[in-house]
Amino acid sequence: MGEFMTKKLNAKQIEFQTDGTRYDLVLVDDPYGGIIVAWTSTGYLWRYYEGDYLKPLSRDYNPHDAKNIFDWLEINLATGPRGQLQQVS
Repeated sequence: MGEFMTKKLNAKQIEFQTDGTRYDLVLVDDPYGGIIVAWTSTGYLWRYYEGDYLKPLSRDYNPHDAKNIFDWLEINLATGPRGQLQQVS
């Protein structure tokens, strides 16, 4: 059998509402930099880079929702080295 390495993931679950839409997101540190953002009820998936952009990782997504999520993360998310999660307000 091959060997594998396990690592404890740093993750947060957040909920907020803006423009009449309720967002229930899961944020997980990406080991390669940035933060994975999953909106599980829609299947949308992004990689967030603080101060830069929200890169879509799923084929289908709504640009309006992506902008709302990016704007919220920019205001409310505190990141540390390499853009990893620290705390969510």
